[in-house]
Amino acid sequence: MTASVLIVDDHPVVRQGIRSLLSNPDRFEIVGEAQNSEEALERYRALRPDVTLLDIRLGEANGLDVLEAILLTDPAARVLMLSSFDDHEYVMRSLRAGAFGYLLKGDSDTTLVNAVDAVANGEHALSPQVTSQLLDELFAESSEQPSMDETDVSLLRMLAEGDSNSAIAQALFISDTTVKRRLRNIFGMLEVATRAEAAAEAVRRGLI
Repeated sequence: MTASVLIVDDHPVVRQGIRSLLSNPDRFEIVGEAQNSEEALERYRALRPDVTLLDIRLGEANGLDVLEAILLTDPAARVLMLSSFDDHEYVMRSLRAGAFGYLLKGDSDTTLVNAVDAVANGEHALSPQVTSQLLDELFAESSEQPSMDETDVSLLRMLAEGDSNSAIAQALFISDTTVKRRLRNIFGMLEVATRAEAAAEAVRRGLI
């Protein structure tokens, strides 16, 4: 069965390259292209493709915002993120938001073709490099004793002063998501369940 595909990328050369890679009429049909967030939503709503290949950076726009908007339009949408960045936060935010997969633009042609095919069939797909990094992080987390770094201590100090997650993120130049992740880790290390308990325990241990 032929899978319909929408390509969303702000670089014409990239779109042309993907179109060429998927030029197999027995497997894929490129039903449309988009170069920005507005076009992406418009094309998706009009075409309802089986798979949307979505760049995580669309000029000044954030592909994650486009992903969320597409899923609001159609919760069953199958979106495959395509990126030059293997950053852990990008990957996890994409998957948690509902993406069916995350590929890197440096992946092989075969990886891209197989990933689109898999997502069209309702399966998930990850770049081999991303998979390897996630596994490395998982094993590292399970084998190492957790410890606090300077950012954690600064976060605790601001938390004790009553600052919000957004204020902490802005002051430490990290994202809100990273603040939440670090807080979960800190709560685990201090064996507490609330912000107040974390602040009190940090004072008791002389951390702040």
